[in-house]
Amino acid sequence: MPPRATRYPASGPAIRKTVGSWNVRVLVIGGGGREHAIVRGLAADPSVSQLHAAPGNPGMSGLAQLHAVSANDPRDVVRVAEHVAADLVVVGPEAPLVAGVADALRAAGIAAFGPDAATARIEGSKAFAKEVMAAAGIPTAQARVATTEAEAADALKAFGAPFVVKDDALAAGKGVVVTDDFSAAMAHAASCQRVVIEEYLDGPEVSLFAVADGRTAVPLLPAQDFKRAHDGDRGPNTGGMGAYAPLPWAPSGLAEQVLATVIQPALDELARRGTPYRGLLYAGLALTSKGVKVIEFNARFGDPETQVVLDRLATPLAGLLNASAVGDLGAVPALAWHPGAAVTVVIAAGGYPEAPAKGDVITIKDLATSTRGYLLHAGTAVRGAELVTAGGRVLNAVGSGQDLASARAAAYAVAESVEFRGAWYRRDIAERASGDA
Repeated sequence: MPPRATRYPASGPAIRKTVGSWNVRVLVIGGGGREHAIVRGLAADPSVSQLHAAPGNPGMSGLAQLHAVSANDPRDVVRVAEHVAADLVVVGPEAPLVAGVADALRAAGIAAFGPDAATARIEGSKAFAKEVMAAAGIPTAQARVATTEAEAADALKAFGAPFVVKDDALAAGKGVVVTDDFSAAMAHAASCQRVVIEEYLDGPEVSLFAVADGRTAVPLLPAQDFKRAHDGDRGPNTGGMGAYAPLPWAPSGLAEQVLATVIQPALDELARRGTPYRGLLYAGLALTSKGVKVIEFNARFGDPETQVVLDRLATPLAGLLNASAVGDLGAVPALAWHPGAAVTVVIAAGGYPEAPAKGDVITIKDLATSTRGYLLHAGTAVRGAELVTAGGRVLNAVGSGQDLASARAAAYAVAESVEFRGAWYRRDIAERASGDA
């Protein structure tokens, strides 16, 4: 067993590491498709000597050692991290970050990829995010915060349809309602303690991730996801039904523009407040007729965009995430990307998103050796000797290829290999962008 890598202090000078020349034990917190994609990327990094996941999922078991954990309990996460002697902990979901898991890890002297609770509020509270954007001069939709029925009604009438109503608290990616129906907008507002009501932003939506070290950031590949449940962007909002990258239609230099006008101003404002941001800052963007505007910030990798972005990343993942955690992105060379494209298709359980069925046996057919695709587990469990459904978004079918059309074909070939009662998925992921429409 290689000697244990140096633990990094919670604060103090950054420790520079050369990617590929060190051994690191990594623990990934989470058990969804996003975390499976992260584990897969870390498993391909030769600098990773041991890989652990808590709680993980059945699909990760061949890549990482799995451990039970109460992911939203900072003390329990620290317990697991110390048990496996982790040098780096990657926190996947938003709820543990808002609960202060990264704070507790850093206080224990363990490098953590993910923002402190104070800065994770940028996702934990839509109102806080709007406050940061206003102070930093970041372009975004006009908005009002409402806590009463009267305030909500006034805001909806002021902005007009389409109505955009966002739960101010964490809602697992499903707290936003966009509708032309005033009654539906009011009903959603009434179901939340506090809402942010915004003007509607026109134009296509883009997700851009940036890895930040408290001072600066490195943008990743822009991607596009599909939030609506059904083909043609119909039906209720979900946690995401598919994604693709790169975006052949996106303006040249989009990532650099967003870094300059959105990401860096947000980092500067948070640092000015004494709460530097380290981790993944996700900007949900609208490319409007009046320019790029921010729809929302998230404090972690997006799901399912991560599945396609990390599929394209050629730079070793552990070194990049570690540089963020220890505050030294300057040690990482310019990011490298695989040529071609990736598409992911979410295979959902019957009844998703309202009331997903669970416990149904999953059968996966053998794929042809020519298929350039694979499955990531998102909501699965093992019951005896059987793989069963255990969540709304059950599996992610990921395909890669020389272009979007071939990547899309590969993803759907993988999706067709999966069978379980009530299984369904959108049939139009990346269809228009690939030229298949």
